[in-house]
Amino acid sequence: MAHGQVSTMIARSPAEVFAILIDVGRNAAWSSSAVEGRQTTPGPIGVGTRAREVSTFLGRRIEVDSEIVAFEPDQGFAYLTTGGPFPFQGTFACKAVDGGTWLTATFEARLRGPLKVVDGLFAIIVRRKFGHDLANLKRLMESRQL
Repeated sequence: MAHGQVSTMIARSPAEVFAILIDVGRNAAWSSSAVEGRQTTPGPIGVGTRAREVSTFLGRRIEVDSEIVAFEPDQGFAYLTTGGPFPFQGTFACKAVDGGTWLTATFEARLRGPLKVVDGLFAIIVRRKFGHDLANLKRLMESRQL
């Protein structure tokens, strides 16, 4: 199993950071791998909300369905995906700190078949990708582009 955690401080309120993170349609604005996303269930976002996401990873186009499995407004959420080459789950947690928000992203992927032998390398690649994405989110939010 590949897993990891990445954190950054963003000089914006937890509510503002959370609002960007929870809107799957805005992922492509800050995530290097996101191509598009849309909510597929009606109503307000919360536990059980589903989305269809298209991304790229290592040059491959990946389409997955995701579902929010835990939700605390302005604080964080957990999600899991189905479809794609491997099951993936993650969390985003927003904690108020002096000067803004401490954002922590975690992930866990269960590689299958022959991919299992590259768990460690996969974790490094995903951790690096999340690190770059959170740095981009920080830059965009602090410059008020998001």
